[in-house]
Amino acid sequence: MQTRLSRVLCCFGVLMTSGSVILKGSLMAYEMAEVCEIQEKLVAEIQTGRSLRQVCGDDGMPDIRTVTRWLVADADFAHKYARARMAQADVLFDRMEAVEEAVSAGAMDSHAARVVLDSMRWRASKLAPKVYGDRLDVQVSDTRISISGALAAAQSRLVDVVDVAPRIAYANAQEVQEEGEG
Repeated sequence: MQTRLSRVLCCFGVLMTSGSVILKGSLMAYEMAEVCEIQEKLVAEIQTGRSLRQVCGDDGMPDIRTVTRWLVADADFAHKYARARMAQADVLFDRMEAVEEAVSAGAMDSHAARVVLDSMRWRASKLAPKVYGDRLDVQVSDTRISISGALAAAQSRLVDVVDVAPRIAYANAQEVQEEGEG
């Protein structure tokens, strides 16, 4: 009997044989318990600030493509991975303080530090955009603000200006008549 996980894994290029997971086109085979252990180690390492590329370069760790397949196939692992990436952004932000201290101590050039800090800030903003991103919220939620009063006042001033023109023309015409009579 196929389980939901085995059906999902088969859809994403993974074969299951008696509790083992074999990736199509790969020589690596993992037991299901081993997959869970590797996934936990991946999450733990990413939470310490290491990149997925660095972690997958370690001995006994799967290729990045394997991890991305696991992310697509396993929603629980994908959720844990996303939370680990948020923690990674926090670690990057904390490491920025060490760079600042190195500049203060004279151990690092300020121009080099600016490049490093900009890179770290950019990476943190991509890993956790809601926390470290540059997005500005420009929505107005105050319902007390209304422009209808200002619009009505502007329209009444406009009516006064429009009404003045005929009065000025009439006054000028009368002046011309009085001058002609006098």
